[in-house]
Amino acid sequence: MTRKVTFSHKVEYALTRSAGLFLSIIPLRCALAGGALLGGIAWFLGIRKRVSRINISTAFPEKTPREVDTIGRASYANSGRFMVEFIRQGRMGQKYFDKYITVERTDALERTLNHTTGIIGLTFHFGNWEYYGVSNVFLDKDISFLVGRQRNSLVDAYINRLRSSQGPKLLTRDVSMRGIIKIARQGGIVCWLSDQSAGKNGLVVDFFGKPASTPRGAAAFSVKLNMPITCGFMVREKGPYQRFVVKEFLMPNRELPKHEAEVELTQRYTKVLEEMIREYPELYWWSHRRWKRTTDIY
Repeated sequence: MTRKVTFSHKVEYALTRSAGLFLSIIPLRCALAGGALLGGIAWFLGIRKRVSRINISTAFPEKTPREVDTIGRASYANSGRFMVEFIRQGRMGQKYFDKYITVERTDALERTLNHTTGIIGLTFHFGNWEYYGVSNVFLDKDISFLVGRQRNSLVDAYINRLRSSQGPKLLTRDVSMRGIIKIARQGGIVCWLSDQSAGKNGLVVDFFGKPASTPRGAAAFSVKLNMPITCGFMVREKGPYQRFVVKEFLMPNRELPKHEAEVELTQRYTKVLEEMIREYPELYWWSHRRWKRTTDIY
């Protein structure tokens, strides 16, 4: 179905492209500093600040209000840097990867590189999640992204051009089943995000001691197709320097009934995310109402 393009959509697209052009031509470090500044301004203006504070305080009840704000400001600054890097993604090829990205040689990474059938590559709203997926390309893996659709079709097309600029294929949700089955047979990796509230259709698991509705898709495909799930992160060290980390290589429990296996697997990968957030709270994107369907904290 063709989506109608309105005047406001055209204005949004023009502003997005103009910002993208500017951020692409200025020096990298200046662009990243500008992104961090914009993130700081967003925090100062209070854009979803209340939600972020509630989430951080819920995850870390021992933190003082000042410590909560410190994490929040750092998180917004990281989000600003992420947006800059995403816009510049078309220029971030193999040379950029070799210069700025350190690959941590974990056992989970070795299992991923040596696995010959399909893999579900989970990442989360942590660090630079988009570039984590792209980085798999530079490790010689066949990568596909499961993507949603933006309301503005012009911006949607622009974002997807950036996502696919280094070679990843894009799977829209309406063709995801066929695409994932194909990947399972051919040995590629399908990457998607799995850490936002999934409403009434999600699987409820523990996240920082509270029930959280979590997207079912990754675990459902893993259990159905016996595909392993990897949990990966891009950890920012300083400026453009980042560390590519595959933390876990998880297989579904074939001895459990289908639904129980899905819940158990979802809990396992959610626990991996929680452990990373505890180590690097400033790299998580806190402004989503993660517990909105399962608690009354908002």
